[in-house]
Amino acid sequence: MKNREPRRRVMVRARMRTGADWGDVVIHNMSSRGLLATAERPCKPGTVIEIRRVHHIVIGRVVWVKDQYFGVRTQDRIDIDAILEAKPPAHRPGAAPCEKQADADRRATARKIGHAHIADQAERSRLFASVFQSCAIGAAVIAASLLIAQEVGGLLSRPMATVGAYLEGGPRSVASTK
Repeated sequence: MKNREPRRRVMVRARMRTGADWGDVVIHNMSSRGLLATAERPCKPGTVIEIRRVHHIVIGRVVWVKDQYFGVRTQDRIDIDAILEAKPPAHRPGAAPCEKQADADRRATARKIGHAHIADQAERSRLFASVFQSCAIGAAVIAASLLIAQEVGGLLSRPMATVGAYLEGGPRSVASTK
C-alpha cells in the first residue's frame, strides 16, 4: 500500500465553484495534491470544483464525501504556504480606499439586478407557455367541435330531407325522390 502524504492542518476560508454556482468553503487540511473541506452545499463524488483564495485557484475533483466533509484530489500541485499567506488587497490598485464600499455596493446591486432579470425572464416564459397552451387547447376544441358538427349534420340530413319532402308535397314526393 502506498504511503499517504502527510496532511497539514489549516483553517482557510475560500470561495468554491461547482458548475455555475459559487459558495463558501472551509479547508481543514491540505497536502500537495489534495485537501479536506466543508461547504454550505454538499458535493457529490466526481464533481469538478474550483476553489479560489485571493489570487490562488485550485481545481480538483471530489473523490469522497462523509457527512459535511469531502476530499478533493487536485489537478495540479498546491502551494500550501502561498495559499496560507495570501492576503486580500487592502484596496483595488488605483482606487481610493473609500471606493471599496462603493464597489461592493455596485456588485451587490448588479447581482440583484441580474437575479431580478432572470426571475422576470422566467415569469415571461411561464406566461408565454400558459398563453400558448391555452391557444392550442382552444384550437383543438374548435377543430373537434367542427368535426362533431359536420358528423351530426350528416346524420340529421337524411331524416330532415324526408321531413322536407313531406312538407313540400306529401308522400308522393318522397316516392318520386327515391
